[in-house]
Amino acid sequence: MWFKNLRVFRLAEPFTMTAEALDEALESNSFNPCGKMDMSRYGWVSPLGPDGQTLTHSANGYIAIAAKKQEKILPAGVIKEQLDEKVRAIRAEEGRPVGRKERDGMKDEIIFTLLPQAFTKSSVDFAYIDTRNDQIVVNASSATRAEDMLSALREALGSLRVVPLTPKDPAIQVMTHWVREHELATDFELGDECELNASSDERVIRCKKLDLHDDQVRQHIETGMYVNKLAIQWKEAISCIIDDQFTFKRVKFADELLERAGDRAPETLAEQFDAEFAIMTLELSAFIRAAINAFGGESTDTLVSEATDL
Repeated sequence: MWFKNLRVFRLAEPFTMTAEALDEALESNSFNPCGKMDMSRYGWVSPLGPDGQTLTHSANGYIAIAAKKQEKILPAGVIKEQLDEKVRAIRAEEGRPVGRKERDGMKDEIIFTLLPQAFTKSSVDFAYIDTRNDQIVVNASSATRAEDMLSALREALGSLRVVPLTPKDPAIQVMTHWVREHELATDFELGDECELNASSDERVIRCKKLDLHDDQVRQHIETGMYVNKLAIQWKEAISCIIDDQFTFKRVKFADELLERAGDRAPETLAEQFDAEFAIMTLELSAFIRAAINAFGGESTDTLVSEATDL
């Protein structure tokens, strides 16, 4: 259950609800599979997997939650093919063109007919609430998926005031300084990948498997380019890509951490989840704190209103 992406949000007020109370709140929006005529369904599932009995799991002040999305698969090509056939038939039989409004109505009818026969695909997103540091950490590669989970959580709780965790110093500014000057915050090291963008035009240079101490990279920065994404390593424990939005992608944990969880010899999937979750959350908490400090501390300018747009 090791997180591969981190989108971190600051809670505007302490999260005082217990894991048991949160479980009860989520129950009314628990996941139900798509019905015959449903295009998609979204709801809460147990973070412990299909055999889990609760919708939350807590350890050391961290509460794990998980949401499942199920969608019907209707290939656009299949819909277009059937629509084109219907349009051709009308033109041949009635000798008239088919307008946009009529085409849209025919398309809706085709989708309505195909829905009961469609296959489904499912995905599960995980997050945890850090009650110690008043944060929510979502394991989502896209902002949309994180927003979906926060919206569902807000609906279950009635209110949820959060904003993205934002550093005082812009991420682009800090990352560019690190690569240009080779001066990183304590415990941070450059990885072997970065993305450079130009302020004056649309140039993008992607450097992969490259020594970022190379003068060639610095020369690009000297021409006015800036670092938009940067591979870093922290304490030889966590490596990832930081981007301009201060989100963390392709997160990898050191083998030593993975082995430590295995040393507990879990006998069930639930025990394995518990071992990994306990180690991961403690490590990520320290990493997030170090990262925000490395970027000048946390900005508090946006910690005000209900974040209904998230």
